[in-house]
Amino acid sequence: MDVRTFAKNIDLNEEAELYIQKKIDRLARHLKPLSDAKLEVTRTSSRAESDRVVAQMTLTAGGRTLRGQESGTNLFAAIDAITDVMDRQIRRYKGKFYRSYQGRKFARTNVRQSEQALDLENREQDADPQGLGNLVRTKRFLMQPMTIEEAILQMEMLSHDFFMFYNSDASEYNVVYRRHDGDYSVIEPDLA
Repeated sequence: MDVRTFAKNIDLNEEAELYIQKKIDRLARHLKPLSDAKLEVTRTSSRAESDRVVAQMTLTAGGRTLRGQESGTNLFAAIDAITDVMDRQIRRYKGKFYRSYQGRKFARTNVRQSEQALDLENREQDADPQGLGNLVRTKRFLMQPMTIEEAILQMEMLSHDFFMFYNSDASEYNVVYRRHDGDYSVIEPDLA
C-alpha cells in the first residue's frame, strides 16, 4: 500500500519514510480492503514538548473513512501514537461494519466510488465578501446512502461533531450532529 505523505516544517528522511511505510503495512494487514492511506506530519512551535510533532492519518477502506490525529515529542513518537489510534479505529470499524452483512455489502459496492472521491478532495477557494472571514477550503465527497445509525457511526469514526449524508430511509439529505449532552440530533430539510 502506497502512503501519500505530506510534511510541513519537518524533513522526512529515508529512515522516516521506511518507518512510516512499515507502520502503514501493519495497519493494512488488519484491514484488507484498505484502498488509500494519507499521512500529514507537522512540526509546531508549541511550548509543550509533548506536542511538538502532530501526525494526522486518514485511511479509506470499503467506502468508509477512518481518521485520527495525535502528537508526540518527535516524529517517531507521533507516528507510533497515531498508529495506535488508527489500530483502535480499525478494530471498531471491523466490529461494527466489516463483520456485519450491511458492512460487507457496502464495502463491495462502494470501493470504486471512494477512490473517485479522492480525486475531488481539497479544492480551495478564497472569498471575503463582507469581512466575515475567508473561505479557505471546499471539500467534496460522494454521499453514500445510509441510515441515521450508519451516519452517526461514520461521524464518530471521523471524530467530527457533525456529518452530512443522504438518508436512505427518508430519501433526502440530512445532517446528524452531536449535542452538548452527548446525544445526537438530525437536521432535516423543510421546504417552505
